[in-house]
Amino acid sequence: MRILIIANPVVGIDKEKRSVIEKIVSRVKKSGGTAEVTYTFRPGLGEKYSSISPFEGYNAVYAAGGDGTINDVASGLVGTDIPMGIIPLGTGNGLACGLNIPLEPERFTEVLLKHKTMKMDVGRISSHYFFSTTGIGYDARIAFDFNKSSTFKRSLLGYFWVGIKDYFFSRSEKITLYADGKQLSRKIFTLTVANTPQYGCGAVIAPNADPSSGKMIAVIVPKLSVFRIFPAIKKLFSGSIHEISQLEFIEFKNLRIKRSKPGIYHADGEAHKGNPNLNISIHPSALNVIVP
Repeated sequence: MRILIIANPVVGIDKEKRSVIEKIVSRVKKSGGTAEVTYTFRPGLGEKYSSISPFEGYNAVYAAGGDGTINDVASGLVGTDIPMGIIPLGTGNGLACGLNIPLEPERFTEVLLKHKTMKMDVGRISSHYFFSTTGIGYDARIAFDFNKSSTFKRSLLGYFWVGIKDYFFSRSEKITLYADGKQLSRKIFTLTVANTPQYGCGAVIAPNADPSSGKMIAVIVPKLSVFRIFPAIKKLFSGSIHEISQLEFIEFKNLRIKRSKPGIYHADGEAHKGNPNLNISIHPSALNVIVP
């Protein structure tokens, strides 16, 4: 077994995270395989390295870092048989949590070594793949501000404060959705499309999302009052967000979003500039991923 580990540079700098990688390399060698480590010093390198891995004789690719790194690496493996292993060392770890991959190093190392795989669906919005969630509105605004901010560290606390600020400064917008041909007009504060149940950090936005179903779930969220937002946050983290009557859940295979003007969207927490019209499609069973 020959493994390529593609890691975020922070993993190499952080002593504790680097130690996790070193232990995985050691465990792979003890099991009779080999493991090589490379780093993504700019966006897109993860996709480049993973896409050529089949031609370089690798049997699997492990992505080490947060959801941005996981997305980058996974994008190069879509449509191939090379399995991707997840080393969740980020802030949210949305895809890992959505696939029930443990976050403790010893436990996720065992998952990697057992090498049990499944074929999961992959979403595409505009020119970007996503594996957990995508969306517009409030969620995308948080992703944009959090990723560009030099004031807040990339931590749960920083994410929390950005979320509070953006809640008061973000406005609702009118959009038109075409879900499998059915037209819907809505006023949304945020629209999240979920392939897996979680945003990450235990926040379950679509409890019924299943990455092997061939369908995804669009969650339409209006702007809730200050008095309703805190109970809603509690339900978000308890897995009961679907009990809030103001939210709407739409299952689909193809979705088109029509907005009045260009705006931001995110793919697995990475923000991008988008056109007024955004197309979301599903590639069924397009990624081979290592799971518990």
